[in-house]
Formats: sequence, C-alpha cells, structure tokens
Amino acid sequence: MNILKSITLVAILCSTTPALAFDDNRQGFILGLGAGLHSIDIDFVLNGSTILSQSKSGLATSFKIGGGITNQFALYYVRNASWYSAPLFNQDANYVIGMSGLGASYYLSPTAPSGYFLAAFGIGDRIAPFESNVTPDTGSAFMFGGGYEINKHLMVEATVLATNLESANNSSLSIESSSFQVTLNYLFY
Repeated sequence: MNILKSITLVAILCSTTPALAFDDNRQGFILGLGAGLHSIDIDFVLNGSTILSQSKSGLATSFKIGGGITNQFALYYVRNASWYSAPLFNQDANYVIGMSGLGASYYLSPTAPSGYFLAAFGIGDRIAPFESNVTPDTGSAFMFGGGYEINKHLMVEATVLATNLESANNSSLSIESSSFQVTLNYLFY
C-alpha cells in the first residue's frame, strides 16, 4: 500500500511541473528518479565472527527530492535501495537493503553536460516489503559516488552504498553490506 501511495505522490508531482517551477535550472526544487543494476555483498556477523556471506545482484532504485542551492550544489532527501532475492522459510523472498537520509551533489559545471560527485548518510534498513512476518533490521548507512549528466535531466550514476545494521530478532547479530550500484536517473529541475 505504501508503494502505491509513493507512486501516486510522484505522479502528482510530475504532472504539476509548471506549479513547481521546473525551469531547466538546477537551482531550486529538484526531484530525481532512477533505476539500474547492483551487486551486493552481505555479511551476517554474530559476536564478531562472520557466520554467513552472500553475494547477490538485482535491481537498484534511487529517489531524490530537495533543492539546488546553486546550479552546482544540491541538498536533498535520498532513498537508494538494492533489491535481491534470498530464501525465507523454504521459499524465496524479495529483500531490500537501502538507506534513507541526507544527500548532497556537487556538479563540475553549472550546465549540462557535467560530471558530478555525491555523498549521503542516514538510516540503513533491510526489509522484505512483500512479506508480513519479517521484522525490518535497521542501523547506519552511507553512500558516495559520482555520475555524468549526459544532457539536461538525464544522468548515469555509479554509487557505493554501505550499511551496518542490527538484527531485529537477535541483538548479537549484525548485518553488514556493501552494494555497487549503476543507475540511469532522470532529475526534474
């Protein structure tokens, strides 16, 4: 249900572009959506010892909403996530390891085309969004990377997303992950 609400909100925001002053200028309101691929390494650590390691790949998603302080610097809320499949109670389930937090981008040029760097920190999580009997694991997360704005609004981005999560079911268990994501993003501005 939350996914439906999010999609509805994004559709409303995108359909009201004149009211939100999208003027092809990075300074001001920005809204970014992206999707691509990732490769993730996940370590389950019990009392300081790794008991299980997994390497997965799948869909990577990106969402940004905030503002350009100048044409070269932007601050925003960011949600990046790595989706993958893993066993749960003798069947496969879809999991998401991601982060929600504060992000910043610095563009090398005030107009496209331009390379850029980004960094973010916030709350990390591991959830199974389509399963009702899985408690989310939470902790800290950070992300850094860079990209290239090919033309106005269209960007290719490569990021490293790292999390350090505490298991909701076992206080002695932590979940550490690092994900390399490559996404194609569209930034409304």
